[in-house]
Amino acid sequence: MRIGIVAYWFNRGQGVVARQLRSALDALGHETFVLARPTRKTNIRPAKIETADVWAQGGITAGSDYLIPIDEYEAWVAANSLEIVFFDQNYQFEEIARLREAGLRTAGRFVWEHFATEHVEPATRAFDAVYSMTACERERYAGMGIESPRIRWGCHPGLLVGSAGKTETATGETVDLLFPGGFMSKRKPIDEVIAAFRAAEGDELRLILKAQVERRLTRVRRLARGGRIGRRDRRIEIITDDLPTTEYMQLFASAQAIIAPSRWEGLGLHLYEATALGIPIVTNDNPPMNEIVIDGHNGLLVPGIEDGKARSGITAYRPDVAALTAAIERLRDPGLRAQLQAGALERRNELSWEQTVSDLGALLETVSAEQR
Repeated sequence: MRIGIVAYWFNRGQGVVARQLRSALDALGHETFVLARPTRKTNIRPAKIETADVWAQGGITAGSDYLIPIDEYEAWVAANSLEIVFFDQNYQFEEIARLREAGLRTAGRFVWEHFATEHVEPATRAFDAVYSMTACERERYAGMGIESPRIRWGCHPGLLVGSAGKTETATGETVDLLFPGGFMSKRKPIDEVIAAFRAAEGDELRLILKAQVERRLTRVRRLARGGRIGRRDRRIEIITDDLPTTEYMQLFASAQAIIAPSRWEGLGLHLYEATALGIPIVTNDNPPMNEIVIDGHNGLLVPGIEDGKARSGITAYRPDVAALTAAIERLRDPGLRAQLQAGALERRNELSWEQTVSDLGALLETVSAEQR
């Protein structure tokens, strides 16, 4: 089949999912084409489309705007003779419905913190299938009356290149803990993570806060030193460079564990990245994080405390700070780290990419065969 993908095309969760989705479709023997959707002009990375590194691929068409005009969609579909198009986090329901009415098959995916009740009716008109990637996302759709096929996401093979799993650091060396901060959005409980780490005992502990932007940087630096007149915790390092993929994965792979609590997650790509590399994860005991992390097996789960609502109405959570501190201190034990690393490699086999490709193939068959 000739299949299109409409999504961001740069180093952000949605873009990474789109790139990995494309590789799965290619593995199934389909021919793929990408319509790269620029970010909004008001975005912290305005009108962003990446053209270098792993993003330099053939079959990429740059969209003219975040809200792509219908004639541009139609021209792209016609030029590439597309049969089905996958849309990621795209709320242009009227335009997509017109493409569907013209005979194009359409599949849409949304992150559950944005998709709300008012989107159900226009989404079901626009898409042949609204698919999900997590169990909690699928359950939420079911409660809205949407029967959502699931693609069980797994550890992409590109993450495994050169990785045979973590090896334990020698006694007396530092224990590097990585906090993937991404775009430093509201979903990241930065205050709680830094407070929990500052309270943890252990001179060998290091917290590396890796962000892609300098958003909230002044606040983060203030938190790291415990307030305006506090003393800086020199165990905390802050990195805000948006590193190339290879460099980022090298930094990721150097960590003994990742500290990744979240107020909510859409998919949580960093959790799959850690699992692929055999790295233990500390996060809060809420979905979808606890769909990937099994307490005491491939990581440590701490209680999540209700903390308001996300945009769509789902509950947000913040990690219990005292429990997070205790979990961080437990990681000082090399025996525990080795146990969790072994569990992470077992979990990697369970979250296989072959499973993802199989689910995607089943979704294509369903959408292609569906009667309208």
